[in-house]
Amino acid sequence: MTHPRIEAVPVLIVGGGIVGLSAALFLQRHRVPFILVERSQTGSPLPRARGFSARTLELYRSVGLQDDIEAVAKTAWKQGKFGGARRGRSMREAESLPLADIAKLHALADPSPCELTACPQTLVEPVLRQALQARGGDVRFGWELLRFEQQPDGVTARVRDIASHAEHTLHADYLFAADGGRSDIRRRLGIERQGIDANRHYLNLFFEADLTRQVADRTFSQCEVHNERVSGLFLAMNNATRWSFHLACDPATQQPEQWTDDHLTRLVQAAIGADIAVTLLHRSPWNTRVRVADRYRDGRVFLMGDAAHLMPPWGGFNANTGIADAHNLVWKIAHVLQGVAAPTLLDTYDRERRPVARRNGEQAWLRTDFDARFQIRTDDNAGFFDRLVDYGELQMRTRYGADDTVPTLRAQPGTRFPHAWIEHLGQRRSTLDLFGARYVNVGGAQAPRPATGTAYRVGSDFRFIDDGVTWQSLTGLADDAALAIRPDGVVDL
Repeated sequence: MTHPRIEAVPVLIVGGGIVGLSAALFLQRHRVPFILVERSQTGSPLPRARGFSARTLELYRSVGLQDDIEAVAKTAWKQGKFGGARRGRSMREAESLPLADIAKLHALADPSPCELTACPQTLVEPVLRQALQARGGDVRFGWELLRFEQQPDGVTARVRDIASHAEHTLHADYLFAADGGRSDIRRRLGIERQGIDANRHYLNLFFEADLTRQVADRTFSQCEVHNERVSGLFLAMNNATRWSFHLACDPATQQPEQWTDDHLTRLVQAAIGADIAVTLLHRSPWNTRVRVADRYRDGRVFLMGDAAHLMPPWGGFNANTGIADAHNLVWKIAHVLQGVAAPTLLDTYDRERRPVARRNGEQAWLRTDFDARFQIRTDDNAGFFDRLVDYGELQMRTRYGADDTVPTLRAQPGTRFPHAWIEHLGQRRSTLDLFGARYVNVGGAQAPRPATGTAYRVGSDFRFIDDGVTWQSLTGLADDAALAIRPDGVVDL
């Protein structure tokens, strides 16, 4: 009797969206083999995320992709720039909200070798995918997970090549569930979700229309419209020909996902305020609910991204949170697989990342109010405006252990180590570039060196480039103090 061949791999990733692709890149960084399977051949047809935080770009910098992503972002906007908000009866009549200045919202951003990068997810995902394949990653688009079963030593999964119908058996030490908001893996595990109920419902209409002339010198990130025929929100995808219109609807009385293309096209034209040719590319209903999984781990299966949390897109929290999920988990998986850490280290993934999702989800939900989204206080949002937390604080200043954020990064335990420009090995680098593969010990000029492990000392191993920056000014610590820094750049708790 012939038994089917079983492919063995340390990690099986199910889902090839931006979080699954990111997890694969981080695994490559740690030299952990993986197989990624994704049902779709082409990726998501919807733009989804458009803004990647400075912290997310730092994570991509760690795998050598900051420059590639920034380069493709420069091609995204055909005129004007990302940012700004408008409101009116239609896009053509909409007036600018002068206080909605994207630069102002990030004026107090923490020092970083990166910055907020505006680029539709549809342009970023191909960069990640191409890098994975160029680096030899086992990425299988057009493959689906049929079933899986956990054993004490791993997970056995049955997968299928959709084109050939050929089925294969895989055995992985760990399974990453990056299979989206309707995660079949999460449902099979019986993991429930909690959160905040929706207060708005929309049909996302991704479309093409040449509005170059209509928005010239009045480009925007978001434009809220309301008239007697239609209400909703435009999101710019390239400030010229590609757009999303989020059509507001009442699910109790309407089912717009069943409306004809002709009817939806007329509604989009009414929202634009002009009889302009519109080509609908894709549609998808959604709402502003927040849902966070009750647990992120079941044995050797880990949830990440949309499978672990869903939140409204306001502020771009969901994708950025998911990418950070993957980064947090991967180094821990690598250390356990390499035998340098006990399996109990993996329990910290849930403890560290679930509070972040709950906090970010609430903040995204609060930003459902158009003015609150741009930090503009009004009579309508005065009741909750003071609950809003600065975007940069949420994205950059998370503190693990205390499950909160800090006002300033000062090398507190559980926070991302502060960035400063340094000279190291004759090159201009960031302090963050010292971290990534293993724990390192970094300290002031007078700090004693540990007997083992990698250590960096100010003066002998690197020096600060910028005037006025010292070990004490950066960390608040004396020159004889040192810190252990985790592979993810976080000061050890």
